[in-house]
Amino acid sequence: MTTKSETANAMTAKSEAANAMTTPLITVTAEPAAINGAGPAAAWSRRVRRIGGFIQAAFAALWLIRASLAIGGPAGDVLIAVSGVAVIGVFTYAIRVTTGTAPRPAGPQARRIERSVTLATIIELVAAFVLPVIVIAMGHSDWVLPSIVITIGPLLLYLDHLVHIPRYRAVGWALTVGPVILVATMSGSALAVTTGIAAGVLLLGTAAAGFHDLAGIRRARPPGPAPLSAKAR
Repeated sequence: MTTKSETANAMTAKSEAANAMTTPLITVTAEPAAINGAGPAAAWSRRVRRIGGFIQAAFAALWLIRASLAIGGPAGDVLIAVSGVAVIGVFTYAIRVTTGTAPRPAGPQARRIERSVTLATIIELVAAFVLPVIVIAMGHSDWVLPSIVITIGPLLLYLDHLVHIPRYRAVGWALTVGPVILVATMSGSALAVTTGIAAGVLLLGTAAAGFHDLAGIRRARPPGPAPLSAKAR
């Protein structure tokens, strides 16, 4: 015959199992609050890492290819092959580990952040088309790649300010100041090669790091009921 104590133990076990099924939907690693939070800014921080990461990886691929073409010969072919493997690896990793981690946020504040991100991106794209035209008109065709790279820096700095991605601050300053230094110290194919490799590696690494951040976020699946003890059964 089941005693009152055994019945209470069984009810306690069932209650614990029910509580386990209502654990938070998102489990995260020890990352900054900007990515762990539940507010609109945190949601957009995750989304910028994912969508922005894909864009960064694509730009990195283009710049590494541009550097490879400037090098030419067997060395250029090797750089294209290595770059291709690296870029494909980053894209594959991103698709595998970031799916479902950065849904589009909803709500008034989220929409305001989205408009700010969209406007900043449009301004960067316009600048990336206009500046090369200007430097070519000035007779400095070898400045084309640095003039594109330098437009990425302010965008990353603004995104860090908007949704708090500290990594973007360091990379943003590097992509803003770096091209100026390279233009002042190099010219011709050496400028194109150095700018393409440096910017490509930096952006590809930034994208991969962002994807790694998101890999620490997983949607917890409801666990099965906790097993009842022999007495409870």
